[in-house]
Amino acid sequence: MSIDVNKDVLYGLEKLHVDAIKKYAPPQGSWLPPDEALFSPKMIFNVPEVEAKQLRFKAIKYAFKHHYTNCPFYHRFCKELDVKPDDIKTEDDFKKIPLISDMLFKDYPEPDSDFINWLKKIYVGDLPDLHVKTGKGFFDRVIDSLQKNDITLVFSSGTSGKFSFVPRDKTTWGRQMYVCSRIFEFSSYDFYQGSKYKILWLGPNPRKTHLYIGRLTLMLLDLFNENNVHFGIQQELTTEAIKILMGTTTGLSGRLKSSILRPFLAYEENKIMEHFIELLDEIEKKDELVGIGGTPFFIEFLLSKIEEKGLKFDIGKGFVVTAGGWKTFSGMEIPSEELRGRIEKYLGIPQDNCRDIYGMVECNALNVSCEGHYKHIPHSILYPMVLDENSEPIGFDEYGRFAFLDPLANSYPGFIMTGDRVKILEHCPVCDRPGPVIAGDVSRMSGVQDRGCGATLARMFSEEIKKTKEEKK
Repeated sequence: MSIDVNKDVLYGLEKLHVDAIKKYAPPQGSWLPPDEALFSPKMIFNVPEVEAKQLRFKAIKYAFKHHYTNCPFYHRFCKELDVKPDDIKTEDDFKKIPLISDMLFKDYPEPDSDFINWLKKIYVGDLPDLHVKTGKGFFDRVIDSLQKNDITLVFSSGTSGKFSFVPRDKTTWGRQMYVCSRIFEFSSYDFYQGSKYKILWLGPNPRKTHLYIGRLTLMLLDLFNENNVHFGIQQELTTEAIKILMGTTTGLSGRLKSSILRPFLAYEENKIMEHFIELLDEIEKKDELVGIGGTPFFIEFLLSKIEEKGLKFDIGKGFVVTAGGWKTFSGMEIPSEELRGRIEKYLGIPQDNCRDIYGMVECNALNVSCEGHYKHIPHSILYPMVLDENSEPIGFDEYGRFAFLDPLANSYPGFIMTGDRVKILEHCPVCDRPGPVIAGDVSRMSGVQDRGCGATLARMFSEEIKKTKEEKK
């Protein structure tokens, strides 16, 4: 399938590119190789193979030297494995670059007083002196203190309740936000020009959380007409609030707050879905463009509410983005094909206008599915690998552990081995965008627990929603 982008959409994407560069990129004269790899292509998911490889090699070689030189723990790690920057002469040498486990980012000491010391070891750069009161709300006070210094400490959590923390300096965060703006390369419509569109995000207001999947959508408020953007969750989602809602707090006080707040939140979610259904009705009547996003769990919840009411919408000019994992807390998987079918049935949005994003808190690139539902890897800024049980690369067309080299990470080493099971193809079998793709759904390697923001949000709400339904019977 060739990419057929009409002139209006292409013009909108070019304007979005220019505005996002102004918002997130440093002055062009100061661009480093990772900036060149990210900001110089007008469309990061459509960079010709040769150009992408050249940009990526320079970016990764620079990033490896940067972290080897400036990150003491990573430097020691490289020395132990007898690897140095001069060893990276061609792309074939990328397999020599030492990978760190994604578990590192949740392997911090439990006492609050030691967390800041741990953070100083992870962070590449000068971390400001932090004098933060320990005890309840400690993590949130650290997050707020760092944000005042242009350091964004985002977090993600699996069902265990222990957070992963990843610190992004201004450089890294700007690159991350720019990547977010490029998901619109996969839209069939121009959302950036004019005023007849709405964006409905069934997730937290990014100004009220540092939960990774929520904070990323700050891009929508930075670049789009704020009056056209609607968020589902307006409560503050701090680490403390999430612990209470997930029931992982200790002590009688925490358990009482959890028992009080969780039913309230389920009630609020029902109100939110009612509001979104009203918005969809208005969008259909006005024949507006709509972009709908959220975790598969929340998209399915919205569809279930529409189904319960006996409604169906015919919103042909629509674009749906899912992100954050395909399981509820109960472990029930939401099949991607089934969800796309329900989106088409109840919203009238064609299945080839449904996109899924695969990303993680440790990575600054996002892998976005095309019309054929293969997840495209932005190959000028990310070098993907699939590893066998011995952590050796196995190439394309085989399932294994996902790992990557991310040169956009300036404030921590972005050379990561994950616990995700994937299969990567060298080219998309459906569309003609260049570069590798992830085939099928991503799962966890055997013995690795479900994790991520989507798993956290699903756990927070699924039990109380179920209870609410049972009480109505």
